[in-house]
Amino acid sequence: MAESPFKYCSDCGKDVWITRSDREFVCDACGFRHFITPIPAAVALLLDAQDRILVIRRAHEPGFGLLGLPGGVIEPEESGETAAARETHEEVGLDLPASAFTYLCTLNNRYLFQGYSWPTLDLCYIARVQDFNKVVMQASEVSEFMICALDEVPLQDFAFESNAEAVRRGRIVNAEAG
Repeated sequence: MAESPFKYCSDCGKDVWITRSDREFVCDACGFRHFITPIPAAVALLLDAQDRILVIRRAHEPGFGLLGLPGGVIEPEESGETAAARETHEEVGLDLPASAFTYLCTLNNRYLFQGYSWPTLDLCYIARVQDFNKVVMQASEVSEFMICALDEVPLQDFAFESNAEAVRRGRIVNAEAG
């Protein structure tokens, strides 16, 4: 079973834990129950008019130097589509409305943050652009980008299996649509 990611109880401030499961941690001092639930994240598969996909190289951990897709944690009051649009703008500078993103699938993932591998639920969306001429990388997020044919994406180089699986599923949907 997992070690608690919590240093101190949020109710009494003590640091004594009983691990009930991989998702439940109980304060041994006061009995307050702390739960780990999946964190929602949005992932953007961006395709151009030639059915090529925009792939990024991560500029930070986890997965520094490995490949990925634009995406990140869904903020309070955001829909998955709104988060996909925001993350796309923040990471690669493309301004797309939330309505440009079509739901593809939801995948499980783990994201190492502050020493704990947090479960995420990656909501994956596809959006189309005419071309990638207006891509502007955010250096703190992206060190490089590449434009690949869907069937030529080096899936083994992805930081997260969920991103690679989203590309696999995007290939299927794109083939069915074309």
